[in-house]
Amino acid sequence: MFDPMSPDDVARIQRLEAVFARIGEERMKDIGLYHPALKVEAVGFRRWDDWLAGTLITPWFMNFMLLPTRDGQAGGEVGTKTRLDMPRGEIVFTIGEVEEIGPYLSSSLYSPMGRFDHQAVAVNTAWAAVDKYFKVPEAEEPTPCNERL
Repeated sequence: MFDPMSPDDVARIQRLEAVFARIGEERMKDIGLYHPALKVEAVGFRRWDDWLAGTLITPWFMNFMLLPTRDGQAGGEVGTKTRLDMPRGEIVFTIGEVEEIGPYLSSSLYSPMGRFDHQAVAVNTAWAAVDKYFKVPEAEEPTPCNERL
């Protein structure tokens, strides 16, 4: 289901962490949304269907993200919504763009991050979220109505 990540993919995820860490220090640290007990961390990223997919934890949000691997793949204007079919179903993403990374799609999981006392709790939550995006929902067995015993 998942292709292995290349060294370039791994470097891109590391750049994603570095860019958002810098954004946190330069632009977010002094606003009320910033949770100083947390740090920027990319969790569970993998190649999926021509995307790099995983969860990004920051001190101000946790988002499931898709980074395109082809030019024009994210499509659309920054700030607009787009829908994408994933194994768990259709997901609504917001199109974003950030320096050194380029365009991406994100689906908000948590913001602000005050419910997370420790980084480890945020990481565990992020792993659980990533897994849910890739799990195909099980079909429910229909239960007969008025069944006689």
